[in-house]
Amino acid sequence: MMADTVCWEAALALFCLLAALLQQGCRGEGGCPPPTHTFNFSVLPVADPTDQVQELMFMGVVGPFDEKRVCKIKCISGRWVGPLCSLEHDSGRFQSVFRPCHVHNVPKHTVLTYKHLQITPSPELEFPHGAVIAARCERPGKYKLLGDSRLTCTNAKWTGRFPVCIHTNYFSNYSADDSPPALDWSVAGGEGVLDVGGSLVLLPGSILHLDCLYPRVHGNPTWGWTSNYRQYPTGWAISRVERELRYRLSLYYAKVDDTGTFTCTAPTGHDNFLHILVKGVSCPPVSGDEVLQVHGDSVTLGAALTFSCPDGFYLEGVAKLTCLPSGEWSGPVAQCLVVRCPLLAPDDPHLQLQAANTTYMGAAVFTCLPGFRLLGHSILHCTANATWSHPLPTCQEVVCEAAGAPEHGRVTRPSSRRVGEAVTFTCLPGYVVHGHALAFCTHDGTWSHPTPSCVESCPHPGEPQHGRVSPRRSRYHVGATLLVTCRPGYRPAGPDRLSCLHTRRWSAPLTRCVPSIG
Repeated sequence: MMADTVCWEAALALFCLLAALLQQGCRGEGGCPPPTHTFNFSVLPVADPTDQVQELMFMGVVGPFDEKRVCKIKCISGRWVGPLCSLEHDSGRFQSVFRPCHVHNVPKHTVLTYKHLQITPSPELEFPHGAVIAARCERPGKYKLLGDSRLTCTNAKWTGRFPVCIHTNYFSNYSADDSPPALDWSVAGGEGVLDVGGSLVLLPGSILHLDCLYPRVHGNPTWGWTSNYRQYPTGWAISRVERELRYRLSLYYAKVDDTGTFTCTAPTGHDNFLHILVKGVSCPPVSGDEVLQVHGDSVTLGAALTFSCPDGFYLEGVAKLTCLPSGEWSGPVAQCLVVRCPLLAPDDPHLQLQAANTTYMGAAVFTCLPGFRLLGHSILHCTANATWSHPLPTCQEVVCEAAGAPEHGRVTRPSSRRVGEAVTFTCLPGYVVHGHALAFCTHDGTWSHPTPSCVESCPHPGEPQHGRVSPRRSRYHVGATLLVTCRPGYRPAGPDRLSCLHTRRWSAPLTRCVPSIG
């Protein structure tokens, strides 16, 4: 295209080069200036000004499914011409980027497919020049298709008559004289599947019963067909329940030569048809690997494969595929990916992650900083569904309960009752601590020792001359015993053991130390 050629959008944001780019002057004899504009949101490669570049290629994206196409611009007579894009991915044939087609509204009960995938039209959805979409009724036979079953995009216009699906007498209890008869079918043996255009594809050897739904009391319909291969038996169904409504055509052991259009015409002159295509259809074999498990071994039309993964893996993709009339599976083959649980990032500054294995059956181990206790599970396991077995634990500050004062005594109150804080216990005059006078708040939230008791006591009796008493304390609780010892060369003049009595008096006066008699 030259400078005055109109540039159109290609599918899904595929933009033509701006006219200004195409109108830039030459660089040297027959050369083009380096392109500086963008195409398909990518900056085009810049040529060396000293090179006489005649063609630049880049990757474009077209169509509703983001098909990749190789595109190029060419330098002709000092101006860039293009873009030209390949007809198919990796194709060597190029054509100008014509205007795309849109499908804004789809008639009710009509199904559209593109490249064997059903599409949901929207104003933003664009189909590139040359794209072909297929149309069929959502329930062929129960609706009748009027129009073309295949439409081709030709420079922003669809060729052919856009189809519509009209109601059959099925929707008016088979009594309407102005509606085509409804069709129904059943495959008694073999396999039959609708293709994207609404044709019923049969595997060779299948048995088909094709029913024209019309009240017998209103007359006999007639069956006609385009195949010249053979005659087909017709007549009212044998079953007592069906024979007043179903005028049946039977196709036994279908062969390729049975392919054709089968039409039922009611006595009113209205008709309906179904196209039958008999062909052998098989899809490519699908094999599993050391991880992906494939269930099912048939690859013929209508066959289904299911997929599963062993423990420690999860299935990425659909779990079931069906062999389509096109000879393709209904989607890409799934794959097994390793189960990984999300990374753990504790918000609690006191919670510490000691170790974490995020794969299946892996463990995450948590602890709390000193002075805090862990609430919840300290070990979490990564489960098969990629979630952790339990919520994150939390850390709660450890605080000991207030220590009580003993009877006849006192307790010092610490500034806090956190781990490591200490309390001391003292007794009133005439009493002595029985137990531990000092206790610490421990990591389990309890005091290192229980509250002592204050018991009645005896005063220190003093020290004998030339001797000593042990143990040496300021007060002694009732029942305590003192031992009197003398220096060498001296001996106790009385009992060497004294006991503190309930009267808060010693059992005897303090013993003196006297010289030993040679």
